Amino acid sequence: MSTPHDFYPIVVPALDALIGNPLLISPEATDTLRADDLYIPAQYINQVRDFRNEQSSRGDASNKLLNDFGRISGKIHESNNGGYYTCKNGMRIHFIPDYKLDLSVFSRNGSTTHAVAAALYLQKKFASEDIAILTGDSYTATKAYTNGVNVAKVNPKVYLGRRKLTLPENLHYPWLKNSRLDAAQLAEAFPDESPLLINEFVEFELDPLTAEVCGAHNLRDYTKTIGRFEPIDESGTEGELRALHHIYDLPRMISPRTAGQAMFLEAMLAPIEEIPLVICPATFGTGKTYLATAVGLNFVSGKKPQFDKIFVVPRDAELGDEIGFLPGDERAKTIAKAKPIVDAVRSYIKQRGDRKKGGAEMSIRDIDAKVEDMLDRYVDFVPIINMGGRSIEDNWIIYDEAQDMERFQIDQLMKRIGEGSKMIVIGDPHQVYHRHMNYHSNGLMYAASRLAGNPYACVVTMNESEITRSKAAREIAKCFSG
Repeated sequence: MSTPHDFYPIVVPALDALIGNPLLISPEATDTLRADDLYIPAQYINQVRDFRNEQSSRGDASNKLLNDFGRISGKIHESNNGGYYTCKNGMRIHFIPDYKLDLSVFSRNGSTTHAVAAALYLQKKFASEDIAILTGDSYTATKAYTNGVNVAKVNPKVYLGRRKLTLPENLHYPWLKNSRLDAAQLAEAFPDESPLLINEFVEFELDPLTAEVCGAHNLRDYTKTIGRFEPIDESGTEGELRALHHIYDLPRMISPRTAGQAMFLEAMLAPIEEIPLVICPATFGTGKTYLATAVGLNFVSGKKPQFDKIFVVPRDAELGDEIGFLPGDERAKTIAKAKPIVDAVRSYIKQRGDRKKGGAEMSIRDIDAKVEDMLDRYVDFVPIINMGGRSIEDNWIIYDEAQDMERFQIDQLMKRIGEGSKMIVIGDPHQVYHRHMNYHSNGLMYAASRLAGNPYACVVTMNESEITRSKAAREIAKCFSG
């Protein structure tokens, strides 16, 4: 049996893959081909119906799936071409009726059972083991493996948005002088590297000779050692590597402590015409929530505000109907799910050095009152359930803990960005609490991979080596990594 990879000729999508990404069965012509043939157990139609009345992302996904199931079934019936529907990208979709599946060997009935039974049926029909179940669910993957079925991961490729390269000695002078390297210079200097994507960051390491000549201080000067591959034409396809430059606009109380933070700040400080969407999958303790909040507060509370408010949509992908049963009004209920943002506002006030009238230091009670005042004046907390159909204009938008959002859900939420807004999507893909998702299949990593190289989006990842919370946190992370 082969190891998991991106493509199998024949794939059976598990129900979690379809619920997480209903666009899987309605791909665009330019979408990557995941299989030649996609076989869907017909029983999924009945199982999906159970979710359609939910006021949640799963309910939205189920309604879309039911509509597409009906449309595809109708096209298959009309075509009379052997029982399949051809998608825009060439993938063929088939339905497998229950009567063809041997369910007697399984102890329980459910979507996982139907997926595995369908794969076993296809193995026998085509006398081939090059068939896989597409899933991001660990239980379904284990069930497939134990029955001799391959597993195609939902989203196996991870786009980091950055890479580290050693700057050749012959390029050091033109880089420092011009703060730019064009695509031809990069291709000649790094022939074994894949071409940079638009908005991808490069962190240069100096070779020993160059480092000795230029001085060790340049190793920590982020504006000299880090560049972003920026578009140079209207199409957004051609680019050049340019040294960090927006970071010069940082307010005095904010400064990068790691290369990843410098990249994240550069992307957030870029004007919305340049980068309206920033996605930051980062390990805990790397400062992503604080920096997203602090930069936003600086933009909305300054003498010349650039945005009306900070618009926060916190974690809890399943905050749906139950919001009405939680104590307090909608704001109180939602803030309870956004404590990291509240903590970031408190840290911002401390870093800014606010004082009472007369110059006396603020007490803990004073700081708490200041936090409440800033939250009331500058921050809107909105539950996910109230985001449908909205267009959020002139706001600094933060989607926090996005690793617990489903693929379909993050796709819909990112489309809420309106004119004059900048959207920051953050989360830690190593801390997924949603029981149907993992590191690869969550909405945060899906968005990062889906928007890789898009001129309107910038992806910045930060790992455990860039944890700034404390030395203890960094050492603990090392112990639990791998």
